[in-house]
This record gives sequence, structure tokens and C-alpha cells, in this order.
Amino acid sequence: MSVGSMLFYIFVFPGLLFLLLWTFFVFYFARKTLAYLHKRVGPHYNGPAGSLQTVWDIFKLLTKESITPKSADPYLFNIIPIITPIIAALPVILIPWTPLINDGRAILDTEYGVLGLVVLIGVEPFLLFLTGFGSNNKYSFLGGMRILAQMLSMEAPFFLAALSPALLFGTMNLYEIMQNSTWLTSLILLPGAIIYIIAMLGILEQPPFNIPDAEQEIVYGFYTEYAGTNYTLLKFAEFTEILVVSAAAVVLFFGGYRGLFFDSFWWLFLKVALIALIIVAIRASNPRLRLDQMLKFCWSWLTPLAVLNLVWIIFARLYLLGA
Repeated sequence: MSVGSMLFYIFVFPGLLFLLLWTFFVFYFARKTLAYLHKRVGPHYNGPAGSLQTVWDIFKLLTKESITPKSADPYLFNIIPIITPIIAALPVILIPWTPLINDGRAILDTEYGVLGLVVLIGVEPFLLFLTGFGSNNKYSFLGGMRILAQMLSMEAPFFLAALSPALLFGTMNLYEIMQNSTWLTSLILLPGAIIYIIAMLGILEQPPFNIPDAEQEIVYGFYTEYAGTNYTLLKFAEFTEILVVSAAAVVLFFGGYRGLFFDSFWWLFLKVALIALIIVAIRASNPRLRLDQMLKFCWSWLTPLAVLNLVWIIFARLYLLGA
């Protein structure tokens, strides 16, 4: 790989510029979609259809003062917001984004792509726990503890669901999974995809599993003491992780950038946008669960269903696909 290609991947696509544009898009998209579903106007005045409101809001956050509380651990408190976006962006190199890069494969094409994705995605909640721990604030600490409880619960069905395409196709290489995907395999994998998306909401702390930052109970959870640039970096990591986990779902279950008549990045982006629409629709229509409700739902229903899904995948591979 040449130095020019490496710099392009890091700073343009699928690197920093792409992730920044995604952050602006999903911020605006979520606001307008929520406003439509709630019969509100949403961003309206700045730019066409309020499209520049998100730009002004982000620049406003960046110009605000980042205050480090006296009681907080200054090193941990300030280093985690820098590390978190980097860790959130690392799985980008494992995902095949477009047929125009690296012969359609991921930047890092490996036989253990599924395992690498699950591991890197699973690191993020530990870092968010450290934001609460380093704040030395009881509300932040409670939010961090909730992240650990939620992550340890949701990781089990999330991993089992992500494993189902690898079990069906006999490979953990994301490019090979995507190339072997057909309408029949997508139907076979549909139960696993549903389990994956539900567990994904828990991994991302999205409604109805936004328990770690419940404003009514713990102010804003692990975010409570953060402001300015540090808060912006943490939100950037959150939106980046939404992109990564959604793109992984598209590659694993819905054929990635493969589409009707031609293959293109825009097929992948459209599928990711549909998943984002589902996330926003769930946010608009469902109340937040309590921690005990989440734990009971995960261990009593979601994890057993994920195990049964693996049994279904083995049956389908042997008797429907004849593999």
C-alpha cells in the first residue's frame, strides 16, 4: 500500500472526512425524522430546511470551554475523549465499503473480520465506563456501571447473531460473506439480523436501551461532567460507532455494497440509512426500559433466541443450502 493511498484512507475515505460528513448527516437526519414523527418542525431557519443548524451547533460546542472538575482525575478525564473516537473508528478498516477500493475488499482484509469487528466494538463501552469513573461524580459513575451491566448482557446475543453469517457461509471474512449473500441467504439470516439490530441498540445505548444516560434518574450519566470539545469528541465517537455497527449489519446480513444491476457504495449507504431510520423510529415510539427490564429481556429472551437462531442456521446450511 502506497503512502498516498494510506493518507487517503485515513483522512478522506473511509477516514476522518467521511466520518465527519456522516456525523453531520445523521445528526440532521435524526432531528428532522424525529420532528416529522412527533409532528414538529425541527431545524428550520438556518440553511435550506434547517440543514446548517447542525453545523452551527457543532461549532458552538467546539467553542465552549471544556471544564475539568477539581475532584476528577485530570488525566483520565481528558484522555478518554481523545482515545474513544479513535477506537470507535478502528473497525472502519475491516469493512468493505466500495468496489472501487482494494478490489472491493476491506482495507485490512482478514480471515477473522467478524471476530475483529465484535472485539473492537466491544471495547468502546469499557472506555465510556472510564469516562464515568474518571469524572468522580456519583451520577457519572452510576452511568458507567450501567454501561458495563448493559454491555455484558447485550454482548452475548450480539456476538451470537454476528456469528450466524459466518456459520452459514463457513468463513469469517467479511468480503466473502458479502459476495456469497443472495436473497435466499438474506431470508435465512433475517432472524439473526433482527436479533443483531436489537442487541445493537443495547450496545450503542440507543432507545429504548438508553439506560446509562437517563436524564430523569442520573442527570446525563457518564456525560454529566463533560462539555465543549470533550463532549463533542464523545458524541462523535457515538455517531461513528452507529455507522460502524450499522455498516457491519449491512455487510453481514444484506449484501453490503451489492445491489440491483450494479455494485456501489451508494447501495451500502442506502441500507445503512434505512437502519438509521429504524433506530430513529424506535427512539420516537418507545419509552426507555428500566435496567432490570433490560436484563430480564436480554437473558430470558434475546440470548436464548440467539442460540436457537444458530440451531436454525445449522439446519438451513445442511438441508436448505446443502452445504
